Amino acid sequence: MLIGGLLDRESKLKRGRFREETMTDIITGALAAFAGPNLVIQYPVEVETGGDLDLRFWHAESDRNLNVRIQAKRLNAEKDGTKKVKIKHRAYDELLHKPPTGTDYQFRVLRDAPAPWLPLYMFYNHQSVTVDPELAGTTPTVRGINLAFACDVADELEDKLASAAAKPRKIKHHKRLSHLRKHFFGLEAILCPAGDWKSETVPPPDLVQMSLREQYRMYEDDKTEKEIPDIVRRWLLEPTGLAVSRGIRRLSDGPSIRVRQDVEVPTITFISGRTADDRTPVINDDTDRRRG
Repeated sequence: MLIGGLLDRESKLKRGRFREETMTDIITGALAAFAGPNLVIQYPVEVETGGDLDLRFWHAESDRNLNVRIQAKRLNAEKDGTKKVKIKHRAYDELLHKPPTGTDYQFRVLRDAPAPWLPLYMFYNHQSVTVDPELAGTTPTVRGINLAFACDVADELEDKLASAAAKPRKIKHHKRLSHLRKHFFGLEAILCPAGDWKSETVPPPDLVQMSLREQYRMYEDDKTEKEIPDIVRRWLLEPTGLAVSRGIRRLSDGPSIRVRQDVEVPTITFISGRTADDRTPVINDDTDRRRG
């Protein structure tokens, strides 16, 4: 609700608008209030990848991981200049962004995230949109923050690009909320998954995996086995999806909020299954003000 309310308020700004980075900073800032032995936030010196936020769900005792890479996109404004945009025309205009120094579209960089990352989109929506009569009673529910599997969004964008390049040329409105909404699910799928947390204070990777698996199957039952993306099959559908990830650097001892040269994007680690030995890092509550 906070994110949606802020987006509605930007119409009162004399210049500019709220960028995705601002919204993501608000989310990480809110989570920082819970930083401690079970939640560690690491900030990079500079952001270099196509992702906005990395979430690592780590069970220290078993060393099992689920790693989620998130790219944030916001809905366009209610007005284009002085003209009001109809709800069915509201879109995520930056989905086909191509970085100035990049050679490919940002959505492909996210979709092709290397192992062990599972890529998701995080869509920021205006509160006024979430209560719009045209969306009342519809599912999936549009909220201030919605998630979607990057592979599903990428398929829509590839279709849009292919249609635009075809002869005769065809315009497809696959960046619109009205079109992408079918892929949406809520943030609680990863932060408050259903199941037995066994006294853990942060979501364990097994429950997050199960929650995302159910979200995928809920709206993708019509897909054949061949149509399921490898990345979804590997990290969500196969029993070995939470096997020990050797490519993940062990979290070091130190403060719960830190700045590091060896992380590419803001990274939040949820530590469950804590042990009393050296398998679990020692985390203190002193914010690291150093770089490195």
